[in-house]
Amino acid sequence: MPTTIQGFEVLTKPKDTSVESFPIFITVPQATTRTIVFPTEFLAIAISIMIDNLDGTNSASYRINSSSDPMINLSASSFRSFSDMNIVSVTVTTGAAGPVIVSGQMAALPKALNRGVL
Repeated sequence: MPTTIQGFEVLTKPKDTSVESFPIFITVPQATTRTIVFPTEFLAIAISIMIDNLDGTNSASYRINSSSDPMINLSASSFRSFSDMNIVSVTVTTGAAGPVIVSGQMAALPKALNRGVL
């Protein structure tokens, strides 16, 4: 049964071992905000991600699968991980002294679905 997340129809099941997956690593530079939309950038859905704040002084913040929910604080030199989920997007705001690394496992979308339905 499909699920709609942020306007994308998602057919991927997070624990489906038959789906091909691949890793991604994205560095969000210090003092910036970046929204990563996985279907747009990678033609995939994230089934797990880790948000790692490398700033030893300042907190960072993040938001998952939303453009309107409040940002969640991530303390200096800490990380947060999410697994067994369908993640369409993550927004990260970094601190002034260091980057945030977003790493994850992407579930590739079937080729038949790349024509507008994810």
